[in-house]
Amino acid sequence: MLKVEYDNLASTDIVKELHTHGLIIVKCNKQLTLEEFKNIKLGKPLIAKRHTLDDERIVQYVSDKGAFGSGDVDWHNDWSYGSGNYFGTMLYNYKNGHLSATDFVDMRHAYETYQDKDYLQSTTGNYFPPKDLHETHFTPRMLKIIEKAKVSRKFAHTHHITGDTVMYISPGTLQDEIDVSELVKHCEQYKYEHNWQDNDILIYDNLRYMHRRNAFEGERELWRTQFWV
Repeated sequence: MLKVEYDNLASTDIVKELHTHGLIIVKCNKQLTLEEFKNIKLGKPLIAKRHTLDDERIVQYVSDKGAFGSGDVDWHNDWSYGSGNYFGTMLYNYKNGHLSATDFVDMRHAYETYQDKDYLQSTTGNYFPPKDLHETHFTPRMLKIIEKAKVSRKFAHTHHITGDTVMYISPGTLQDEIDVSELVKHCEQYKYEHNWQDNDILIYDNLRYMHRRNAFEGERELWRTQFWV
């Protein structure tokens, strides 16, 4: 991972650094406006349908009253079930991010250290949104499109930009009767727990990094954009 000061973003090739490090922690010393957050340009943005803050529907609010609510969020990769290469995510701690840490695992490292690579190479996972998100995050038409796409990836997935092989399992969205508990246990050995500080920004590659969050109590709001990697 890489740490960058917000004031140095303009002079940093953030896309190149993202491909190199997979996870970037941006330390910001002020509260950003919505426009300042949107002006961090990283790639073609995903247009969201629900829980959006702006007219262009690029920025979503991830909060107790918005996307994902306040409950546990299992290990997963964003956009695991979607078509198109929208595998980059940027999260901004707008309010009270400290109420729940966000855990990450570098899945390139998880792959490199897993002994049975033949199993990963020969096993394919199919992905679909979990049922508890259907009504709150998707329209019926969206679910039909996702179902028709039938998105699947091998557990040993080759990154389309870097060429790196990563372990890709996304337990929270995996639809198959495959027991991945051993793989999750292996991954959790390398967990990085991010304890949010005021105005932190995290930028991560969802093909390389898997993440999760525990339940919390109180008002907590992060802003999220997803973009084409």
